[in-house]
Amino acid sequence: MLEGVSILWSEKVKDELVLDGNDIELVSQSAALINQKYHVKNKDIRKFLYCIYVSDKGSIADED
Repeated sequence: MLEGVSILWSEKVKDELVLDGNDIELVSQSAALINQKYHVKNKDIRKFLYCIYVSDKGSIADED
């Protein structure tokens, strides 16, 4: 991972990774690198079930 970005396994959703960091560019680049690494090549995507999907984008609001 890029400096300043942390990866956490979600406790609520099975097989979900959560990327966390202060710099949106570094977090986005880290997500893109993970997506590129696990991109399915030369396989029938309909039969290949192990894929990575972006489920949600956004910033975390401060709780005051």
